[in-house]
Amino acid sequence: MGGDNAPAEIINGALYAVNHFDVAIILVGDEYIIRTFNVDHPNISIIHASQSIDMDESPLQAFKKKKDSSIHVGLTLVKEGKADAFLSAGNTGAVMSCSLFILGRIPGVDRPALASVIPTKKGRALMLDMGSNVDSKPIHLEQYAMMGHFFSSQVLHVDQPKVGLINIGEEEEKGNQLTQETYESLKGNTAINFIGNLEGKDILYHKADVIVCDGFVGNTLLKFGEGLVDFIMSEIKNGILSSSPLAKLGGVLLKPVFKSIKKRIDYEEYGGAPLLGVNGVSLVAHGKSKQKAIVSAIRTAIESVESNMIDKISTAFQREYANQ
Repeated sequence: MGGDNAPAEIINGALYAVNHFDVAIILVGDEYIIRTFNVDHPNISIIHASQSIDMDESPLQAFKKKKDSSIHVGLTLVKEGKADAFLSAGNTGAVMSCSLFILGRIPGVDRPALASVIPTKKGRALMLDMGSNVDSKPIHLEQYAMMGHFFSSQVLHVDQPKVGLINIGEEEEKGNQLTQETYESLKGNTAINFIGNLEGKDILYHKADVIVCDGFVGNTLLKFGEGLVDFIMSEIKNGILSSSPLAKLGGVLLKPVFKSIKKRIDYEEYGGAPLLGVNGVSLVAHGKSKQKAIVSAIRTAIESVESNMIDKISTAFQREYANQ
């Protein structure tokens, strides 16, 4: 029931997914509203939830007061083993807080992290944390790196993913106390392939497969990137429309190139952001998600389940912190 285009686009994405993937989907929300759409399909079922959480509601208050919200009910299905994964385009904070309280943390994980797949010159990379923790310690960033390593290798199918730490310079001694101490921790972690510091300009050139930062930096970069894409595409369009007839013709000829670029940087191609560190598969889709983005997010959920990502992260953390 959450998101700017819910429930129509959520349902459209679900219908597409059950017709193209080997998946069964439970739609959780107001059953009366859901059934006003044509959702008759053997692989789609509905579970009624009498409440929904608004985008501007306090996540903690919503968790306490709205036990029958679609987010709460859906995550409980995962907790009880009645569903393998959860996906929502609704209130991100509510998804994170409900996931943490209902699913719990993977043993050894201090703080879950919200990860996001971003487009790069060579394909795609994983960045975390994207905003679930704005105040982090070195141990948290080290754990983000480990969880990102396993998601990248198991779900994104990257062989020996390279892990980089966002900093203000490439040199080891650069940065604040957080990044300097994190650098030392990552350098000594044999479970990952740490390649050192990354500057902001390195991100889109795919210097690393997994990009680690605290939630304050990650969320700022994410919002800046979204705004930059919209700004550039808008300026190109306006520039062509206000130019000479010859320039307009050039714009028409370059239209396939612009479409290709837009496709590569479109968030709908990458779907949901996984909340790594909770003891179950939980994904957050963009609030503006339409059918295409929901389908992409469902595909990511399927890959997360089929790769046994949660068990692999859990095993790695038990091994890494067994003697601590």
